[in-house]
Amino acid sequence: MSLQTSRYSRYIPASLRFCFRELRQPGIGLWSLFATLVFAITVLAVCTNLTQTIRDATLQSAQQTIGGDISLRLFHRTPTPEEIAFLERFGQLSLTAEQRIMVASENEGTSILAEMKAVDSTYPLYGDLVLSSNSSIKTALAVQDGMPGTIVASSLLDALHLRLGDQITLGGQAFIIRDVIKTEPERSFRLFSLGPRIIISSNAFQKTNLGMTQSQVYWYARLRLDPRKHAQSGQIIEAIETKFPDAGWRIVNAANGIPGIERINDFAMAFVSLIGIAIFVICATAMQNALRADLDQRLPRFAVLRSMGATRQQVLGAIAAQIGCVTLLALVTGGVLSLMIEYFAVPVFANIAGLDIAVSVPASLSRFGTVALFVVLLITLISIGPLTKASITSPSALFRHQVALHIASAQTSTKPRQTAISALLYGGILTVLLSISTKLIGFGWFSVVLIVGLICCLMLFAVIAVGLRRGCRYLSTRPYNLLPSVRLALRNIARPGAPTLTVMTSIGLSVTCLMAVVLFAIQAGHHLTSTLPSDTPDLVFFDLPPEDGPSFRATAEAIAAVTGVDQMPFMHGRVTHINQTPISQINVPRRYQWFVRGDRGLSWTDHPHKAAQDNRVVTGEWWRTGHDAGRLASLDADIAHALGITVGDQMTLNMLGNPQQVTIANLRKIDWTRLALDFPIVLSPPTEPIPHGLISTLDLGEVADTGLDKAKTVASVQSALQQQFPNVPTIRVQDVLVKLEALFDQVVIAMMALTLLATAGACLVVVSGLIALRQGTAQELAMLRALGVQPRQINTIAAWETGISVAGSGFVGILLGGGIATLAAHAIGAEVIAFPGMAAGGAMLMVTLLGFGAGGLLQRLALRRQQGWRG
Repeated sequence: MSLQTSRYSRYIPASLRFCFRELRQPGIGLWSLFATLVFAITVLAVCTNLTQTIRDATLQSAQQTIGGDISLRLFHRTPTPEEIAFLERFGQLSLTAEQRIMVASENEGTSILAEMKAVDSTYPLYGDLVLSSNSSIKTALAVQDGMPGTIVASSLLDALHLRLGDQITLGGQAFIIRDVIKTEPERSFRLFSLGPRIIISSNAFQKTNLGMTQSQVYWYARLRLDPRKHAQSGQIIEAIETKFPDAGWRIVNAANGIPGIERINDFAMAFVSLIGIAIFVICATAMQNALRADLDQRLPRFAVLRSMGATRQQVLGAIAAQIGCVTLLALVTGGVLSLMIEYFAVPVFANIAGLDIAVSVPASLSRFGTVALFVVLLITLISIGPLTKASITSPSALFRHQVALHIASAQTSTKPRQTAISALLYGGILTVLLSISTKLIGFGWFSVVLIVGLICCLMLFAVIAVGLRRGCRYLSTRPYNLLPSVRLALRNIARPGAPTLTVMTSIGLSVTCLMAVVLFAIQAGHHLTSTLPSDTPDLVFFDLPPEDGPSFRATAEAIAAVTGVDQMPFMHGRVTHINQTPISQINVPRRYQWFVRGDRGLSWTDHPHKAAQDNRVVTGEWWRTGHDAGRLASLDADIAHALGITVGDQMTLNMLGNPQQVTIANLRKIDWTRLALDFPIVLSPPTEPIPHGLISTLDLGEVADTGLDKAKTVASVQSALQQQFPNVPTIRVQDVLVKLEALFDQVVIAMMALTLLATAGACLVVVSGLIALRQGTAQELAMLRALGVQPRQINTIAAWETGISVAGSGFVGILLGGGIATLAAHAIGAEVIAFPGMAAGGAMLMVTLLGFGAGGLLQRLALRRQQGWRG
């Protein structure tokens, strides 16, 4: 009797026919493999696609954020008529001025720090300035009834209790509040600001006294190029620098993205992509568990195929085709799910960031191709061993007493040639995987560092797992007074096919990531809320005219609450050359590009100032008072190391358009986390007066007689000083710290959400892998049942087995995560507090309960599927 087959079946290879037949009724192992693959592919695709989409959007919005195709900034002086005429040759020019000023309410007498912008008639060159009344900016700022108008942020109205139509005075000129700003193009990516925005016209600004003193005014010249000249922006910048080599411009090219934001984007993309890869690696261990369980369960079927004449190559092809079909279906499902998630998530991020972000299906599919290649290679890597073992199945495996012998022979029958080929194959796949992982992270050499760190963590937990297995094997054979269930659990952990390695690696890596984020948040949060406020001044006054310095100090010191006054000259300068080499020709590490990218604050003194006394000199020494043998400089030691310079080397600084050469006299180890009055460059006093302002910091203490708390004391001192110095901008440091805490909390929440997703996903896939593994234990369970073992005892053994593995890896993960968090906290300069014992203890308790509880629960679920064990 022969079976009726399709006329087309003769054209299908036998291995594919075996594959399709097996896929008609897939076991729980294949279902677990498919579900795990879909989850891992979706997470990895979303992580890479979403971050890259947002990064592309920020790059495309650079013109709007920068304010033009090219932005040129000057400090302390306006562009000259010659400079303006030269710039107008390249396109439409917009001139604006920005300054931090104090804005007072004439009704209540209170004042706040605001960020003022004076704009011309061409503003904005890109984007739209949206007002609450939808009127034009020209109408809102125009002079009406002899009074110029101004538009402000809603937060300014709330802080000063003002309304539309009220009058405010700026620099001696009265303005009428005509409208409220809803959207400002250049503030889309301002992560931090010291005050609300207020906008006036350039003509009105010239009638005030705001820019008449030596105030800190930023003058912007922004160019909108002809579309045909966009590709020539680099050449235009080179022509500007050649024409005005000593102008002191800080030039930004929109074609290169947004300065600062690009670096943040790179870090965010690297971190999120690394989390996606880590989740996939965690899932890979569960995939291997599921695959092994499925193949072990179908071992008799492979033996039947071999007994009917199927070759090893045909069996190997059939199994590989099954895995390929499951992987292909998972790729399609994961790709569709990732696109759906991207469509829902992109509008949320667009609303938060104020960006015009659109999902590009071709771009997403192109990036998904890289993800698919990564998935295929990793599935190939974890499938080689189980496939090879299953393909050499012998027909003798059909006999029950031969199964164990077959498994043992399969594990020891590897030939030296096969070992060498396998090693080469594994090495080649791993090399390609590392290359693709680096591309997915997309952060240059730092990507390699992240991948190496991930591999080191995996290897660490692998070594711990091997040590645990050996320890369990040793304990299970010693004549110790152990419970029978504990002894059996130890033997199960040490047996050759136990999932100890995969479980400990997955759980350990997940707990490490979670604890690193949680404990770092605790350490950094403690630094922000407890340590930093005590190490920083309470009030900062800047733009103080030098002639008012002595009277300001005397007035401040006469206030009882003031415990310390520190005062230093301040101006901006730009590093143009190092040892006669242009800074553009020096390879500056990305971490320190802020130092050479534009104007930097600098100061001078004839002796170590207050903040410098707290920062030790690591190389060189301070100059003597009255030194007149050339201009000397004290430089931050970390910056000097990054630039490759030391004591005796020379720097050229462009100050107010005048290049000055200085010699490095000493290097200081500056603690930037204290927010004290210090500068990366401190010079010896100039021989001739230089236009500058003064910065003064005040330390306050509580006065017992007044009964005021710290916040009210700060407000009282600020009000007293502003009555005598009303135009001096003031910063309450506590307000700045509150904003920093809010920003830090948002970052921590995002990191926690992503890490919790990784941890939850890892737990789910590990659980699914363990469920699949426990389905193949029917023969062992039958033997135990025949020996009279009860279900409760089996559940206890499983609880001990899983609990020891999970708790062991969890404890190590907690300690490792705590160490990483401590190092990270130390790297940002936070004061490392004692190891958070309560948080670590709670985490250990949760890991223990999870391990022992999950082990017993999973075994209970497995027993329900076995005949004779339901009672």
